[in-house]
Amino acid sequence: MITKKILSFALALTLFVVSINGQDDEPTSVRPIVKIVKGKKLCDKGWECKGLSKYCCNDTISDYFQTYNFEKIFANRNSPVAHAVGFWDYHSFITAAAVYQPRGFGTTGGKLMGQKEVAAFLGHVGSKTSCGYGVATGGTFAWGLCYNKEMSPDKTYCDEYYKYTYPCTPGVSYHGRGALPLYWNYNYGEIGDALKVDLLNHPEYLENNATLAFQAAIWRWMTPVKKHQPSAHDVLMRVPSETREATESTRNEVVESPSHEEDEYELLS
Repeated sequence: MITKKILSFALALTLFVVSINGQDDEPTSVRPIVKIVKGKKLCDKGWECKGLSKYCCNDTISDYFQTYNFEKIFANRNSPVAHAVGFWDYHSFITAAAVYQPRGFGTTGGKLMGQKEVAAFLGHVGSKTSCGYGVATGGTFAWGLCYNKEMSPDKTYCDEYYKYTYPCTPGVSYHGRGALPLYWNYNYGEIGDALKVDLLNHPEYLENNATLAFQAAIWRWMTPVKKHQPSAHDVLMRVPSETREATESTRNEVVESPSHEEDEYELLS
C-alpha cells in the first residue's frame, strides 16, 4: 500500500521535478505517429511509447523527467556506504518504463499527473531500498536505491504449498531482490513464466539486471495484487472500482504500429 509517509515524499519529489521543469505544457521531444482507430486518437512515439496507444498521445516520462532529475533524487546511491554501487541508473529506469508507458504509467492525464505518478513510484522504491535510517543526512528517502537485494536473509522464503507449480530449487534462496523487493518462490516463478526467464532457478537475475528489476517493480505498481483490488496506479489516479476492469482493458489496448513490433513484456508478481 502507499503510506502517507511515502506520499508526502512523493509530493516533495513532484515539487522538486516541477520546480526544475516547470508546469506549463510544452511540445514533446518526439513527434508522434497519430492514427484514428475506431474513432479514437492513438499515438506512437517510437522506443519510449511504442505501439499505438491513447496514452502515447500525452507527454512521455523523458519529456519531464531526465537523467539529472534521477541523479539529484538518488544522489547517494553510489556513496561509499551503499551496497549496490554502479547498479541503478536512469537508463535502466526509462528503458523499463518504456514497456508500461503505452499502458498509462507516467502517461495518464496531463504532465503534472505524470510527474506525480513517477514521483510516487520512485518514493515507494526509495523507501524499500534505502540505507538511511532517519539519522542519516537527508533522512531515509535521500538514500534510496542503496540496495538491490536483502543483505542478510534469515530464511530462504520457500513455500512448499507451491511445490507442484513453482517448486523450490535446492540451494536457492528467494529473499528480497529488485527495486520493490520480490520474495518467495511463487513470485519468482510467476515473473519467470511471464518474462520467459528462468527466475525460479536463477532469482539472482533480478539483482544482476537493473532494467529487469525496474520492470518487475513497475508491473507490480500497475497491477492489482488481488482481483477486484485497485493497483497503486489506480489508487493514485482515483479509478472507481466499477471502471477498473474497463480501465485495465483500455490500458492493454495497444495497437501494433505498422512500423514497430509491439513489446510483449509482461510481469507477474
